[in-house]
Amino acid sequence: MARRLSRREFARLGALGALVWVGAGCRPAVVETAPPRPAPRETLAPGDEIDVRVFDEKRFEGAYEVDADGTIDFPFIGAIAVAGMNAQQVADALEERLADGYLQHPQVTVTIKARENSEVSVLGQVNRPGSLPFQERITLVQAVSAAGGLTAYAAPRRVKITRRTGEGDQTRTFEVSLAAIIDGAAEDLTLQAGDIVFIPESRL
Repeated sequence: MARRLSRREFARLGALGALVWVGAGCRPAVVETAPPRPAPRETLAPGDEIDVRVFDEKRFEGAYEVDADGTIDFPFIGAIAVAGMNAQQVADALEERLADGYLQHPQVTVTIKARENSEVSVLGQVNRPGSLPFQERITLVQAVSAAGGLTAYAAPRRVKITRRTGEGDQTRTFEVSLAAIIDGAAEDLTLQAGDIVFIPESRL
Protein backbone atom coordinates (compact mmCIF):
# COMPACT_ATOMS: atom_id res chain seq x y z
CA MET A 1 0.00 0.00 0.00
CA ALA A 2 1.45 3.35 -1.07
CA ARG A 3 2.59 5.72 1.72
CA ARG A 4 0.81 9.07 1.81
CA LEU A 5 3.08 12.06 1.28
CA SER A 6 3.25 14.81 3.91
CA ARG A 7 2.53 18.43 3.07
CA ARG A 8 6.26 19.23 3.14
CA GLU A 9 6.98 16.38 0.72
CA PHE A 10 4.25 17.66 -1.61
CA ALA A 11 5.83 21.12 -1.59
CA ARG A 12 9.32 19.74 -2.22
CA LEU A 13 7.96 17.56 -5.03
CA GLY A 14 6.39 20.57 -6.73
CA ALA A 15 9.44 22.79 -6.32
CA LEU A 16 11.71 20.22 -7.92
CA GLY A 17 9.41 19.92 -10.93
CA ALA A 18 8.62 16.29 -10.19
CA LEU A 19 4.94 16.94 -10.83
CA VAL A 20 5.66 17.45 -14.53
CA TRP A 21 7.42 14.10 -14.66
CA VAL A 22 4.49 12.39 -12.96
CA GLY A 23 2.00 14.05 -15.35
CA ALA A 24 4.01 13.10 -18.44
CA GLY A 25 4.18 9.47 -17.35
CA CYS A 26 0.46 8.85 -17.66
CA ARG A 27 -2.07 9.59 -20.35
CA PRO A 28 -4.23 12.58 -19.34
CA ALA A 29 -7.86 11.79 -18.72
CA VAL A 30 -10.73 13.65 -17.15
CA VAL A 31 -11.56 12.34 -13.70
CA GLU A 32 -15.09 11.13 -13.05
CA THR A 33 -15.98 14.18 -10.94
CA ALA A 34 -15.33 16.64 -13.81
CA PRO A 35 -18.30 18.07 -15.74
CA PRO A 36 -18.67 17.06 -19.39
CA ARG A 37 -16.50 18.97 -21.83
CA PRO A 38 -18.64 21.54 -23.67
CA ALA A 39 -18.71 21.54 -27.45
CA PRO A 40 -15.99 23.81 -28.85
CA ARG A 41 -17.17 27.27 -29.85
CA GLU A 42 -17.11 27.57 -33.64
CA THR A 43 -18.18 31.19 -34.01
CA LEU A 44 -16.02 34.26 -33.48
CA ALA A 45 -16.18 36.67 -30.56
CA PRO A 46 -14.21 39.77 -29.52
CA GLY A 47 -10.65 38.83 -28.59
CA ASP A 48 -10.41 35.97 -31.12
CA GLU A 49 -7.78 36.07 -33.84
CA ILE A 50 -8.07 34.80 -37.41
CA ASP A 51 -5.56 34.13 -40.15
CA VAL A 52 -6.63 35.21 -43.65
CA ARG A 53 -5.14 33.93 -46.90
CA VAL A 54 -6.21 35.31 -50.29
CA PHE A 55 -5.09 33.27 -53.30
CA ASP A 56 -2.33 35.05 -55.26
CA GLU A 57 -2.84 38.26 -53.25
CA LYS A 58 -0.19 38.54 -50.51
CA ARG A 59 -1.17 42.13 -49.67
CA PHE A 60 -4.35 40.97 -47.95
CA GLU A 61 -2.86 38.08 -45.99
CA GLY A 62 -2.16 38.18 -42.27
CA ALA A 63 -3.56 37.89 -38.76
CA TYR A 64 -6.59 39.93 -37.75
CA GLU A 65 -7.99 40.34 -34.23
CA VAL A 66 -11.70 40.70 -33.59
CA ASP A 67 -12.20 44.07 -31.90
CA ALA A 68 -14.52 44.76 -28.97
CA ASP A 69 -17.28 45.79 -31.38
CA GLY A 70 -17.08 42.42 -33.18
CA THR A 71 -15.32 43.70 -36.30
CA ILE A 72 -11.95 43.28 -37.99
CA ASP A 73 -10.18 46.06 -39.86
CA PHE A 74 -9.44 44.68 -43.35
CA PRO A 75 -7.33 46.45 -46.01
CA PHE A 76 -9.35 48.53 -48.53
CA ILE A 77 -12.62 47.24 -47.05
CA GLY A 78 -12.29 48.74 -43.57
CA ALA A 79 -14.35 47.46 -40.65
CA ILE A 80 -16.29 44.29 -41.35
CA ALA A 81 -18.50 42.58 -38.75
CA VAL A 82 -17.45 38.98 -38.07
CA ALA A 83 -18.69 38.26 -34.51
CA GLY A 84 -21.04 35.28 -34.52
CA MET A 85 -19.64 33.96 -37.81
CA ASN A 86 -17.65 30.78 -38.34
CA ALA A 87 -14.48 30.67 -40.45
CA GLN A 88 -16.29 29.78 -43.69
CA GLN A 89 -18.84 32.56 -43.25
CA VAL A 90 -16.06 35.10 -42.75
CA ALA A 91 -14.30 33.81 -45.89
CA ASP A 92 -17.55 34.13 -47.88
CA ALA A 93 -18.11 37.68 -46.59
CA LEU A 94 -14.56 38.73 -47.49
CA GLU A 95 -14.87 37.21 -50.96
CA GLU A 96 -18.10 39.13 -51.54
CA ARG A 97 -16.60 42.43 -50.39
CA LEU A 98 -13.33 41.95 -52.30
CA ALA A 99 -15.23 41.10 -55.47
CA ASP A 100 -17.09 44.40 -55.19
CA GLY A 101 -14.55 46.50 -57.09
CA TYR A 102 -11.25 45.13 -55.78
CA LEU A 103 -10.52 41.63 -57.13
CA GLN A 104 -11.92 39.30 -59.77
CA HIS A 105 -13.05 35.94 -58.38
CA PRO A 106 -11.19 36.20 -55.04
CA GLN A 107 -10.54 32.97 -53.17
CA VAL A 108 -10.28 33.48 -49.43
CA THR A 109 -9.33 30.99 -46.70
CA VAL A 110 -9.88 31.84 -43.03
CA THR A 111 -8.44 29.96 -40.06
CA ILE A 112 -9.18 30.68 -36.42
CA LYS A 113 -5.80 31.15 -34.75
CA ALA A 114 -6.50 31.97 -31.14
CA ARG A 115 -9.41 31.99 -28.77
CA GLU A 116 -10.41 34.52 -26.14
CA ASN A 117 -9.01 33.72 -22.71
CA SER A 118 -6.37 31.24 -23.89
CA GLU A 119 -4.86 30.96 -20.41
CA VAL A 120 -5.10 28.78 -17.33
CA SER A 121 -5.00 30.43 -13.91
CA VAL A 122 -3.44 28.68 -10.90
CA LEU A 123 -4.18 30.49 -7.65
CA GLY A 124 -4.00 29.95 -3.92
CA GLN A 125 -1.33 27.89 -2.19
CA VAL A 126 1.26 27.66 -4.99
CA ASN A 127 4.64 29.36 -5.04
CA ARG A 128 3.99 31.44 -8.18
CA PRO A 129 0.23 32.06 -8.46
CA GLY A 130 -1.02 33.64 -11.67
CA SER A 131 -1.96 32.87 -15.27
CA LEU A 132 -0.18 30.48 -17.64
CA PRO A 133 -0.42 30.33 -21.44
CA PHE A 134 -2.83 27.54 -22.34
CA GLN A 135 -1.37 24.51 -24.12
CA GLU A 136 -3.35 21.63 -25.56
CA ARG A 137 -3.46 18.61 -23.22
CA ILE A 138 -1.90 20.48 -20.28
CA THR A 139 -2.77 18.59 -17.12
CA LEU A 140 -3.53 19.66 -13.58
CA VAL A 141 -0.20 18.45 -12.19
CA GLN A 142 1.71 20.14 -15.01
CA ALA A 143 -0.06 23.44 -14.41
CA VAL A 144 0.61 23.28 -10.66
CA SER A 145 4.26 22.52 -11.32
CA ALA A 146 4.51 25.43 -13.78
CA ALA A 147 3.12 27.64 -11.01
CA GLY A 148 6.07 26.69 -8.79
CA GLY A 149 4.56 23.72 -6.98
CA LEU A 150 2.55 23.62 -3.77
CA THR A 151 3.38 25.60 -0.67
CA ALA A 152 3.77 23.88 2.69
CA TYR A 153 0.27 25.09 3.63
CA ALA A 154 -1.57 23.65 0.63
CA ALA A 155 -4.55 21.31 0.90
CA PRO A 156 -3.99 19.12 -2.19
CA ARG A 157 -7.05 16.95 -1.51
CA ARG A 158 -9.46 19.86 -1.99
CA VAL A 159 -8.35 21.50 -5.26
CA LYS A 160 -11.16 23.49 -6.88
CA ILE A 161 -11.45 24.05 -10.64
CA THR A 162 -13.81 26.63 -12.09
CA ARG A 163 -14.73 26.07 -15.75
CA ARG A 164 -17.04 27.69 -18.28
CA THR A 165 -20.01 25.53 -19.16
CA GLY A 166 -20.21 26.77 -22.76
CA GLU A 167 -23.52 28.52 -22.04
CA GLY A 168 -22.74 32.23 -22.09
CA ASP A 169 -20.78 33.38 -19.03
CA GLN A 170 -21.98 30.53 -16.81
CA THR A 171 -19.34 28.59 -14.89
CA ARG A 172 -19.24 25.47 -12.76
CA THR A 173 -16.84 24.67 -9.92
CA PHE A 174 -15.88 21.11 -9.03
CA GLU A 175 -13.39 19.58 -6.62
CA VAL A 176 -10.45 17.29 -7.46
CA SER A 177 -7.94 15.56 -5.21
CA LEU A 178 -4.46 16.35 -6.48
CA ALA A 179 -3.11 14.09 -3.72
CA ALA A 180 -5.04 11.13 -5.15
CA ILE A 181 -3.65 11.83 -8.62
CA ILE A 182 -0.06 11.88 -7.36
CA ASP A 183 -0.66 8.76 -5.24
CA GLY A 184 -1.87 6.97 -8.39
CA ALA A 185 -5.38 6.52 -7.02
CA ALA A 186 -6.92 8.81 -9.69
CA GLU A 187 -6.05 9.80 -13.22
CA ASP A 188 -4.70 13.21 -14.08
CA LEU A 189 -7.11 15.91 -15.27
CA THR A 190 -6.75 17.62 -18.65
CA LEU A 191 -7.39 21.34 -18.30
CA GLN A 192 -9.25 23.60 -20.71
CA ALA A 193 -8.57 27.16 -21.81
CA GLY A 194 -9.99 29.56 -19.23
CA ASP A 195 -9.89 27.10 -16.32
CA ILE A 196 -9.21 28.58 -12.89
CA VAL A 197 -7.40 26.22 -10.50
CA PHE A 198 -7.54 27.15 -6.82
CA ILE A 199 -5.40 25.40 -4.21
CA PRO A 200 -6.92 26.09 -0.77
CA GLU A 201 -5.04 26.43 2.48
CA SER A 202 -4.97 23.47 4.82
CA ARG A 203 -7.29 23.65 7.82
CA LEU A 204 -4.56 22.25 10.05
